Formats: sequence, C-alpha cells, structure tokens
Amino acid sequence: MQMTSSTVPSPHDYDAAIVGCGVVGLVASLVLASAGFKVLVVGRRPQQFVAQPEQRFDPRVFALSHRSQRVLDKLRVWDNIPSDKVQPVSDMQIWGDTQGQLRFSASDTGVESLTWIIEQSCLFEVLFAAMRYQPGIEWQDAKVEGLSRERDMWAVVTNLKTSRVPIVIAADGAQSQTRRQAGLDFELRDYSAEGVVCTYQIEKPHHGTARQWFFGDSVLAMLPLPGPHVSMVWSMPLHQSQAFMQLGPMQMVDRIAGVGQGAVQQWYGHLQPVGSAHAFSLKHGVAPVWFDQGVVLMGDAAHVIHPLAGQGLNLGLEDAAELANLLTSRKRLLAVQRLGLADEQLWRAWERRRKAACAPVHFLTDGLHTLFRLDLPGATWVRNKGMQIVNQLPMLKRWLSQQAMR
Repeated sequence: MQMTSSTVPSPHDYDAAIVGCGVVGLVASLVLASAGFKVLVVGRRPQQFVAQPEQRFDPRVFALSHRSQRVLDKLRVWDNIPSDKVQPVSDMQIWGDTQGQLRFSASDTGVESLTWIIEQSCLFEVLFAAMRYQPGIEWQDAKVEGLSRERDMWAVVTNLKTSRVPIVIAADGAQSQTRRQAGLDFELRDYSAEGVVCTYQIEKPHHGTARQWFFGDSVLAMLPLPGPHVSMVWSMPLHQSQAFMQLGPMQMVDRIAGVGQGAVQQWYGHLQPVGSAHAFSLKHGVAPVWFDQGVVLMGDAAHVIHPLAGQGLNLGLEDAAELANLLTSRKRLLAVQRLGLADEQLWRAWERRRKAACAPVHFLTDGLHTLFRLDLPGATWVRNKGMQIVNQLPMLKRWLSQQAMR
C-alpha cells in the first residue's frame, strides 16, 4: 500500500475518497479497490482495544448476518478472523413482558448458525490489515478539516494535504461531519435512552443461544461469546440508565439477575463482571438523500437504527455489498469504465436499492421499540399475544428468521 506523502495529487489520482476509518469505511474501500479503483481513505485510526486481565473482551460486539459474512468472505477477510474470537449463534429466544415468547433455531432454517457474534476491535483489526495490503488504497491518518466543491470535483482538506476527487463517500458515523459539510445533514430522533453494555463470565453454559427480554420500556439482550461468557446489551430510558451506571458491579449483577422474575439467573447462574459497563445513546433516523453532487452517505451516516435487532452494522455492510453487486453488473461496469465512479446513474441505482432494503428493517425496529413502550390499555396483551401467534406459525417464523439472517 502507498503511504501518505506530502505531494498534492492531480485531480485524477483517486477515483474516490472515503471519509471514515471504521468498519463500513474499510469494507467500502476494499470493495472499490478490488474492482480496480484507486481509493483514498481519510480518518483517524480508532483507539485500539487492548485486552487486559480485568477486561478480556471489547465491550462493543456485533451480530453479523449471513450476507455480512459473505461480504467479508468475498473480500478474503473472514478466514483471517481467529476462530476463538467468533461465536456462532444457533438459537435465539425472545420473551415479552408477560407470556409472549418466540424461539428461532438454525436447524429449523436449514443453516448451521443464525448469526455470528464478534468483537468490534477484532473485526476492525482484520479489515485494517486487509486495507494496508490491498493495492489501490492509500490511507491518511488525518481528520478532514474542510470539504468544498470545485467544478466537478470535491476538495478534501486535511492537515496533511488537499486531495481532489470526483466522489466522496461519507462513512464517518451517525454524527457525520462530512454529511454536514456537504449540506446533506438531517435530524436524528433521540430516543432519550441509552444502551448499556458489559461482559460477564457465566456459571452455566450458554450453548450458543442468544436471549432477549422485552419488558415495559426496556430491552435486555444476552449475547453468547466464546467460552463461558456473554455480552449484555441493555437498552433503557435515560433516567434508568443513568441510575444503573451509578451502581457498583455486584449491584448491577443483582439488577440483571432479577430480570424476567429471575430468568437471567436461571439460564446463566452466577454472573461475574469482566470489565466495566459502558453506555451509549440511542437514536433513530434515515437521511432523505443518500447521494447528491458526488457525495454518498453510507452506514450510520445514512441511517441510524435501534440496536434491539442487531442490524445496524449489517445494513452498513450491505451498503458496500450493493455497490459491489452494481460494479460487477456487465452493463453497469461498462458505463463506469467509460464515465468513472462519478457516473450518476450508478449511484442513483444504488440509492434506490439501499433505501428499499433498509426501509422495512427501520420500520420494524422502530415499531417494536414504540410498541413495547406503549402504556395503553390492552397494549401488553396485544404485543404478547402477537408473539405467541408468530411462535405457533412455523412458516412465518422461518420467513422472519430468513429476513433477519439474509
């Protein structure tokens, strides 16, 4: 890989600049470079997680879908992930706030795993290593200080140099500065809630099963990790999360163990914290425009989703995967070879497809969040009865499972 130099490239030195050095940005850079394009990646390398005896696991984990796994496999990244860092999920159990229950099994769907749980830092490290050795990618470990339109080019300004490119891909997260500088900003809806994450060592084996409890205005998920460990993700209203974060480690354990009338303790036995708890705010929003005048919004820069379905990163990786699909279409590839990545029809087609694919997921997760926060007469009966009905319809369950895995 070419490393950053102090020379100013000509307008045609790069086919695209990707702003953002996270998972989605790195995958997009590998997709474009694999298709023969020269790409500039601009972004500070995220702070590296270093395992310690008291904090062996990265608190942030992802549940990768089958399509995300296929994307990583095509980029020759999947096999580089250490097997002891990936936890396959064979079953998923979901409980409502009374008698509602759902169960999904990989065996019922004809696959070995419903999803795979992987630490954020592990996924980032293998992608970053792949980017460094992929021809056609140059990385600037710098912050974008300015973005301006110059005729048919964008000038991307950092403290190292100014680069002129026909396409800028904003993959710099939910609070994307690139999106704002390009005039494509939109308002995110604040749920006034936080997701609290922490890793626990467990007494009883999890058997590769993910479990989730909906109760009132909170959602608790226990995700299996390699060995006798689980990752807790507890989404709760802001006033509750702030009070929870003030508790001591064992007080937190007592609160968790009591969820579902003691169901957590029944399934996992004694919980021993492995590291500290962390909280992150929960928001929702979809950009009305994902492409305009050479700027593309991708990942959380384009769509932010509630974590209850674990689909946020998967949607971002699918953004990059859809680009790969379009670039391998012979008709589209001929047009791109003639017009370059600035081919507006390419991005309009990409935008249409991604909006159509994301809309149902956003509707479902936001709807579920709203449904379980409703405090109206009969609401509890409706949502739990609905779960019971779905659980008794094998074909519908299989379809829902396939949609989640896709």
